[in-house]
Amino acid sequence: MKGDGRCLKLFLALSILFLQNVKGGSHSHSLRDAKVTVRCIERERQALLAFKRGLGDELNQFSLWGSESQKQDCCRWEGVYCSNQTGHVIQLDLGDLFFQGKMISPKLIELQHLQYLDLAFIDFNGSQIPDFIGSLTNLRNLSLYYCNLVGQIPSSFGNLTQLQHLDLSNNQLQAENLNCLPALSSLTYLDLNGANLSTVFDWPEAVLNKRPKLIS
Repeated sequence: MKGDGRCLKLFLALSILFLQNVKGGSHSHSLRDAKVTVRCIERERQALLAFKRGLGDELNQFSLWGSESQKQDCCRWEGVYCSNQTGHVIQLDLGDLFFQGKMISPKLIELQHLQYLDLAFIDFNGSQIPDFIGSLTNLRNLSLYYCNLVGQIPSSFGNLTQLQHLDLSNNQLQAENLNCLPALSSLTYLDLNGANLSTVFDWPEAVLNKRPKLIS
């Protein structure tokens, strides 16, 4: 009988240990899943939602963008790409989706790690390019062609010293000068087709002589 009692106690001890391991393993798995699922930075998610509010979406192309629990991870949203290391948004690629926009939300200034911004073919209904884009100093690629933008090319673009590709073509832009361009030391592609540069003299020579690798 004593032997049977010892066996029963041993069985119960092993059972309790097994259940604890299962519970612990499940808890660890849920935490790991949470870390994988909730990746994006909250202020950046809010910035993207503010940007969405400035656009029309009649075709429901923003169906994945939202505040619902299953849509919390902005890194899974259409056109949004995040760094696997930091979770910061580094790319916003909405080109060729043909939205009817109202404005480029100033909340995008929160995306300070953004390297690639493509808003081509979003109709911003005659609004101006906001100065704050010149504060996104990590940008490598900026495409705003066919966006129905008007007014001046912001002088703040001179802050985009890492910019390699700049396409502002087929808008109704103008420039009193292009003094910002010589500061763009990394620029290799520039398209200003359609911009009114009638008051800017000798800009191709002034810019191209300093940027021999520039294609325009």
